[in-house]
Amino acid sequence: MDWLRNNPFINPNRQQRALMSPEEECDPSACYDSFREHWQQVLKIIQRNQQLPSHDDVLGVVNHLEQMVSLLLYDIKKFKQIAIPLATSQCLEYLLSENLLDKLYEWGKRTGQYVNAVKLEQLKLYDMLVSQSRHLLLVHEPFLRPLLKLLESCQKDVPPRATEKILVGLLYQLCILLMQNVDLVDLFIKKEQRSRFVIFNILINFVHRDDSIGMQARDALLLCMSLSKKKKSIADVILDQTNLCILLVSGLGGLYSVLPHVLTDITVPDWYRLTPDDVKDIKDLSTFITSLEFCNAVAQVAHPTIANDLQEFMHKGFLIPILGPALLQTSIQEQVTATAYLELILRTVTHPGLLYPLLQFLLQMEYDGQRLLLILMKRINSEPQLSLVALALFESLIDLNCEDVVLELVFQYLSPCLHLMLSQRRLLLPLDPQCQNFERLLSLAPSCCEIPSASPQLDGRPVHWNHYGGQQSLYGNFHAYLCDARNKINLCQVACAQWTNAYTGCESIENNTSINSLGESSGYASLKVKAENNDENLPAWQVSQSSIQNRKLYTENRKIVEDDCLKASGTAGPFLTILLEKLKLLLNNTFYVNLHLTGLISRLAVYSQPLLRTYLLDHSLVLQPNVPSLFQILGALKQTVDEYMFRQPDRLSLIEQAKNFMLDREARLVNARRNERVDRNSLYSNTTNETEQPFQRNSPKRRSLTSSLSSISNMFSRRPSQIETTIPLTNHSEEVETTIYPKFNEAQHVAVCAVLLDEWVKELAALAQEHTISQLAAFFK
Repeated sequence: MDWLRNNPFINPNRQQRALMSPEEECDPSACYDSFREHWQQVLKIIQRNQQLPSHDDVLGVVNHLEQMVSLLLYDIKKFKQIAIPLATSQCLEYLLSENLLDKLYEWGKRTGQYVNAVKLEQLKLYDMLVSQSRHLLLVHEPFLRPLLKLLESCQKDVPPRATEKILVGLLYQLCILLMQNVDLVDLFIKKEQRSRFVIFNILINFVHRDDSIGMQARDALLLCMSLSKKKKSIADVILDQTNLCILLVSGLGGLYSVLPHVLTDITVPDWYRLTPDDVKDIKDLSTFITSLEFCNAVAQVAHPTIANDLQEFMHKGFLIPILGPALLQTSIQEQVTATAYLELILRTVTHPGLLYPLLQFLLQMEYDGQRLLLILMKRINSEPQLSLVALALFESLIDLNCEDVVLELVFQYLSPCLHLMLSQRRLLLPLDPQCQNFERLLSLAPSCCEIPSASPQLDGRPVHWNHYGGQQSLYGNFHAYLCDARNKINLCQVACAQWTNAYTGCESIENNTSINSLGESSGYASLKVKAENNDENLPAWQVSQSSIQNRKLYTENRKIVEDDCLKASGTAGPFLTILLEKLKLLLNNTFYVNLHLTGLISRLAVYSQPLLRTYLLDHSLVLQPNVPSLFQILGALKQTVDEYMFRQPDRLSLIEQAKNFMLDREARLVNARRNERVDRNSLYSNTTNETEQPFQRNSPKRRSLTSSLSSISNMFSRRPSQIETTIPLTNHSEEVETTIYPKFNEAQHVAVCAVLLDEWVKELAALAQEHTISQLAAFFK
C-alpha cells in the first residue's frame, strides 16, 4: 500500500511538468487541438460506468489536467502579450462552452477514497485561473457554478492540511477581486432559504489557527469586513447568519484564560511592562495578542453594525466576566501579572477599534460596590513591583490624551474649585509673565546637590552639574529640559484641541458629553457616535455615564458652595491625592518607583488646561488645608533630604556617586534605545515614540522577562532590596550586578533621591516656563 501512503497525485513534492514559456513559438491552433485532445482523454475516463475509479484512472485524469493547465496558461499569457482580450482564448472558450469544470466536479464526487486528492487538483486549477484572469471569469456561469459547488463541499467537510492551504489561498484571491469589484459580491451569496456568504463561512473556521494558514485566513476575513462597509448586504449576512462576534470574543477569552497567572521570570527591579519581545517569547501571550489585534482590526474596518456588535460582546463576554475578575485576584504576583496584561491590552487597542469599550470598562465598572478604577489607583501605594505596573498603566491611560479619561481622573474634582480656599475661587488662573513659578521650583532643589567642585565622569569626560551648563549629558542640561517641555506641551495641545471644555474653572462641565469627548478629542474614529444615535438607542454599557455623573457632581458641589461655603470640604480627587501622598514617601520608595512616579506627575503637568496646570505648577494658589500641594511636598522633601545629607561626613562623595550612577544609567538607556529599538509599526507598540523622548525614565527594553546574555538588564536574576546597609562586592558577577542595580544603603539611597529631586525640579521648572511662553504666544495672536 505504499502507493496509497505516498501516491504521486497527492504528494506535494512530486515533480511538476514544466509549463510552456510564453516566449516559445507555438501555433495557437496546435495548442488548442492539444488542449481538446487531453480533455477527450479525461472525458473517456470520467464517462466510464464503473462504480469507483481506480488509482490509475485518477492518476490519468490528474496528469491530463496538468497538461491542460499548462496549455491554458500558455494561451492566456500569449493573448495578454498581444493585447487581445482574454475572451478570445480558444482554450478558455472551450473550457467554458463544454462545461468542463462542472463535469470534472461531478466526477470528483464519485472518486471514493481519492475525493480529497481530486478536490485538491480542482482547487489548484481554480487558483491558477483566478490569478491569471482576475475577475473576468467570475461573470461566466460555467466557471462560477462549479466553483461555488466546490467551495460548498469544502465548507461541509474538513479538508486535509494540504487542501486547506490551497483553499485559503484561493479564497484570499477571491476576496481581493471582490474588493476591487464590489458588485460581484452577490454572486457568492446564496439566497436559497437563508442568505449565506460561502467565502466568509469557510474562512471563519480558520480564525483562531496559529499558523500561516490562519494568518492568511484572517487577512481574507478582514477583506470581507471591509466589503461589509462597502455593501450593507454583506454586513447583514454576517450578523444574521454567522456567529462571528461570539466566536471572536469567546476565543479571546479562552486564550486569556491559559495565560500564565504569574510571570515568574521577572528578575529585575525596574521591570514595569511587557515588551514586544516578551510577547514573542511567551507563546500563549503571542497567540492572545494576535487574536486581540485581529478583533481590534475587525472593529476598525467592518461595517458599524458589526463593529458595535463586536464591542458589545467584548464588553459583556470578555471585559466584565474575564478581565475584571483576573484583576481582582488576591495574590500580589497575580495582580502584578493581570495589571501588566491590562496595560498591554490598552497599548494594543489604542488604534480605533476596541478602545471605546475598554475605556468604558475601566472608567465605569464596579465590583462588590467598589469602582475598578479606584482599585487600580490604590495599587500605586502597594509593594514596589505592583506599584510600578500600576504607574505604567496610568501612564498609558494619560498618554491617550482622551478627555474622558482626564475628566474622570482629575477635572471632575478640580472643576468645582473646592480644592481652593474661598478667597481664591474668583482669582483663578493668573498669568505668570515673570515666570515666578519657574524660579520657585528651581529654589526647591536640594541644597546638598550644589557641589561646585564635583565633576562626575561620563565616558572619561567631566560633566558639570548646574542649571544652565552646556554638558553632554541630558541630566542638568536645562536647555534640553526646555526643548523637551516645549515639544510635549505642543503635542498635547494639538491632541486636546477638540476637547469640549477648556477647564478654566469658570465654565460648567454640565454640557460635557463624554461620548463626544471620546470621539472628538482622541481622534479615534471608532469612538465617534453618529448624530442619529442618541443615548436611548445605544446599549447601556456603550453610553458613557461620566457626563451624567459629572453633571450631578457639579450641581451638588455648586450647591455646597452656595449653601455653606465655609463648611465645604474640597479635594483634588483620589488620583492626584494618591500620587502626591506617594510622593511624600519618596525616601521610602524604590528608586524605580520614584522615576515612574515623578514621570507621571510631570506628564500631568504637560496638560495646558488651567485647572490642572495651576494646581501642579502655580505656587501662588492657596489650597484647602486637606488638599495636598506639590510645592509644599517638594519643600518638605528638600528640607528632609538636606538635613539628612548635611549630617553625613562623606556627603560630597555620596552625591558624586549618586550623580555618576544616574549618568551611567542614562548612558545605558541611550545605548539600549539605539541598539534595541522597538518596531514603530507594531500594533502593540505604544502610541508615543519612546526613542524620541530624551528624558525617558526607563529603557524600552525589547526583552524584559527572559534571561538573555545579549541584554545587559537581564543578565542577573537576583533582585536587589530597596535599602541595604552594605554593598557586598565578593566576585566579578556581583560587582557587575551592583553596578547596574545597586543595593543602596540608607545614605546612598537618600543621595540618589536628592539627585533625582534636583533633576525633577528642573523638569517641572521647564514645564512652567514653557507654559508661560505658550500662554503669552496665544495671548498676542
